[in-house]
Amino acid sequence: MEEITVSLATDQEARACLALLPEVKGAAAELLIARRRGALAGAAAIFWQSWATPAGFPITIQVVPAERRHGVARRLLAGAADLAAEETDGLWSFDAYAEDSDAARFVEALGFRRERRQHFFQARIDALLENISPLLTRLRRREGAVSPPRIAPLGETPLDEIGWLVSAELGGGPFSAQARMRSQTAPESWVKDRSQVAMVGDQVAGVILWRIDADDVAVVDARVVAAPWRGGAINLTLLEAGLLRGKAEGLTEVRFHCDDTVRDTISLARRAQAREVATKAAWYLPFSAE
Repeated sequence: MEEITVSLATDQEARACLALLPEVKGAAAELLIARRRGALAGAAAIFWQSWATPAGFPITIQVVPAERRHGVARRLLAGAADLAAEETDGLWSFDAYAEDSDAARFVEALGFRRERRQHFFQARIDALLENISPLLTRLRRREGAVSPPRIAPLGETPLDEIGWLVSAELGGGPFSAQARMRSQTAPESWVKDRSQVAMVGDQVAGVILWRIDADDVAVVDARVVAAPWRGGAINLTLLEAGLLRGKAEGLTEVRFHCDDTVRDTISLARRAQAREVATKAAWYLPFSAE
């Protein structure tokens, strides 16, 4: 018997895989199972959806502690690459990791490269609003007679359209985005979710996905503006709307993040004297040498 075997997980094996990969539960993922000498040694999940640029599918891998350092992760990665090589250009790590973390060292050892950094900030809501106000005034003056968008709660807007918009900008697939938003708009989630949508007529112009965490801090997961309205005031209008709602509910702090290419958001964070609480990297493995 070959010492390590990798195959697609059967329905019966999927339960064991999900026990190793709890972050995958409820997602549309292809599960791979690794066995060493016939016993469960590890699992991988590959998400069959294009994610970010360069093109690639996200993957997460976990090895049973007692089976580590035997090549199990590399065999799982090779199996995933064989499945995806005809469909996309590479693989992304499922999560971003701090560069000095064990997780980062793990994916780097597997051949992933750091593709971009993500900066995580925490700021006072009042400080951000003070800096947003003059920027919005200038943008609105430039736009002249353009009517401002209507800001609506996420649950009152077309989730399918928003799912496609979020997926196109942030990756992860429209159906995953829609499932996430439907779960956020379920009655038991209304207490914590505060996401808002900018509507121009009956069209979705943009969305801010934000929530309140267990520490009563506002957390902005994403801000996305549809192509026809980029470069205008809607992006900041959404942020202002979210911050004003948070302030009205008694919140004083907000957390948000951006890639290191989004210079406007980084500049806004600096002006508001936001604290950079973490820096993480997104990791990518191309299938061919570049």
